[in-house]
Amino acid sequence: MKIDSKKVLIIYSLLYLSLLVGFYFNEDFGLGYIVDYSFDKYMADFFDKNFSETFLNFDELERKNAHSPIFIIFFLILQKISFSETFARFINLHLSLLIPYFFYLSLKLKYQFKLNDIKILLPTVIFLSPYFRSASVWLGSENISLILLSICIYYFLKYENSKKKDLSYIILTTLFLALAAYMRPIYSLFSIYFFARFYFDLKFSSKLLSYIFLNLLLSFPAIYYVFILDVNFLSMFIFEGMELSNFINQFSITITILFFYSIPFLLINFKKNFEKNNFKIENLILSIIFLILLVFYFDYSMPYGGGIFYMLSTFTFKNYYLFYIFSLLSFSVFILMFINSAKGKDRIFDLILILALILLEIDQVYFHETYDPLLYFVYFLLIKNRIYLSFSEKLTNKKYILLGSFGLSFYVLSVLKTFI
Repeated sequence: MKIDSKKVLIIYSLLYLSLLVGFYFNEDFGLGYIVDYSFDKYMADFFDKNFSETFLNFDELERKNAHSPIFIIFFLILQKISFSETFARFINLHLSLLIPYFFYLSLKLKYQFKLNDIKILLPTVIFLSPYFRSASVWLGSENISLILLSICIYYFLKYENSKKKDLSYIILTTLFLALAAYMRPIYSLFSIYFFARFYFDLKFSSKLLSYIFLNLLLSFPAIYYVFILDVNFLSMFIFEGMELSNFINQFSITITILFFYSIPFLLINFKKNFEKNNFKIENLILSIIFLILLVFYFDYSMPYGGGIFYMLSTFTFKNYYLFYIFSLLSFSVFILMFINSAKGKDRIFDLILILALILLEIDQVYFHETYDPLLYFVYFLLIKNRIYLSFSEKLTNKKYILLGSFGLSFYVLSVLKTFI
């Protein structure tokens, strides 16, 4: 579908103005971003007073912190070069605009559309994310790391499109992924996905060896910092309580979040893509086993997080029953999508990607902000499953309105949540 370029300019101008309005009123409908900002400012003061001492003893500070010391240093530098805290946040807001911009560049690269194609409006959904908006206003690590990851994905798509699989694109993909991981260490999990993609393309070649060497080179400072200098600031968040219930919590909650953001894609394609699939007996057996594990071992006791379906279940019914239903539904749908429907190496790539996404919340606290707006990059640009691809390959007004309504509804729900 085509759209007038003037209307595109008006839409994006209004969305930009909405961010400025949010900045003026200190918007935080993602909840917790003001608190995180205050905490990062507190941590930055330690670096300002004694940089080397803080850097070498980051894991022993009186207030434990899962944020990367590299991000805190970036936070401090931005504060130092700015006229005021407000101006530093204002710079961050405009840096955050690189996220929808690189989303647009990547979409254009993948789908080869023209300027008047309705696909040009897909990045508008990012402006509706309460987490993108809050991190733009309050200098959150989520946006800074996602900027770098979005550039990584852009260069990976350029690599995919190049006939000779240019080494320069491999280097740039790896470099920006490393930078994103230094800002947000958990993003290093995506290196498993990119390794699989490069390995299947390059086999045992000089380019693959160059890629492996570059990974080792870029990861060496982090390895030296954590394992040699023993500044393991993440250990308390990762290794505490490695019990079966924690694995069940992580898997069941994260798949409901992944399912939630898949709803617009499923509503359009569900009947077409699933009516030909038979519900196999092994699917039923897996679902029963999953439900038994869920009922007996699910035990998420945090007063925050848990995803929309968990919150809906506990807030409305004061129990887990509704969450069990949505978790089982999510599990069953993903089996059909990524195991029964997909074939060949694309299924392997998608499963690795889904596994990486599930492991992103390895600290055992599960928030939507980890996945929003990240999942739009994953679903539109990386996943090979036809349910996601067919949505954007033939984007119509109906599909775009559905996606926009979904994003807007979640934003409104986030606003209302602040008053509950």
